[in-house]
Parts: sequence; structure tokens; C-alpha cells
Amino acid sequence: MASSFVNIKENGFWAKHGFVEAMQLCLINEIETQKLDSIEWINEFKYELAIQSLPLIYGGMSMELEEFIITDERKAQIIELIDIIIEKIESTDKYITGSNLHEMRRRAMNIIFENGKLEFTDSKEFEKTVNSSGWESSSGIEKVKDRYQHSFKLLKMLVNGEMNTTASSPETYWNY
Repeated sequence: MASSFVNIKENGFWAKHGFVEAMQLCLINEIETQKLDSIEWINEFKYELAIQSLPLIYGGMSMELEEFIITDERKAQIIELIDIIIEKIESTDKYITGSNLHEMRRRAMNIIFENGKLEFTDSKEFEKTVNSSGWESSSGIEKVKDRYQHSFKLLKMLVNGEMNTTASSPETYWNY
């Protein structure tokens, strides 16, 4: 599975695309659950995360952090969302599952479609795009939910400016 460097400026961490997409999908879901998409920048962030969740470029998935976390207020809002997600992963066995991530992906594809950036000839083509991530057939994700939770902890460290690893640093941050 391909990886992308999740970063703010030169600092960040490498993550497999499955983790990156899960982070994108969970953030989209939480933005909508918390009803924050009435805030213009958060709605734009949500839309960009949806676009990025389609891995169109090998090794090129982005969390769009530099583009959207440009004030302390925005940083605090994203940290709050990450904290909510970390808690949900910890306390709920049904949050990080293949079927739940599949439904989150369906919503992300609908966001792109609703904004006129994806066109589908029919519902079969839409379903093919939704299913292309393989979340629906993924089993056992809940058994490794600690790895997904760890990816959000890394994301929180990055957003908080607590990470000093670069693209060429050893990937010891996955040793926990």
C-alpha cells in the first residue's frame, strides 16, 4: 500500500494511504456530526478532504493542513475534532470498522458529487467509486483500532507543532 507524507511545512509523518483516508473520512464525519460545516473555512476544508480521499496520485494524498490551519483559532478547532475522534475510537468498537469507514467514504463521494466535481453516469459507477477503497470488504480493522487511534495522535502532535520529524527521518513514530 502506498504512503503519503502528512505534513505542515517540513515537519510531518509518513502514513499508509489507508490511515490517511481514514483520517480524512473521520474528520469529514466529525465536521458534519458537530454541525461545523456552516463555518465557511471548515466547509471548504471538508470538501478538500473529500477530494483528497480519492487517491488520484500515487503517494499524493494530502490532509490540506497548511492550506487551512492558518490561525490559532482554526488550529484549536481541528485539535478539538481530533480529540473527539480519538475518544470515539477509544470508547466505541463500531467507529473504526470497515463498514463504518465505507459509509463515511460514501458520504465523502456524495460531497464531491454535490459540489459538481464528480460526475457519474449512473448509480453503478457511483457504487464502483465508493467501493474502490475496499473498506466494505475490510474485516478486522476494529482489532487494530489502536493503530488508527495512533495516527490521530500523530496528527494532533503535528497540528500542535510538537512534531519535528521530516520526510527523511526514521519512521520510529509508528513504534508505540
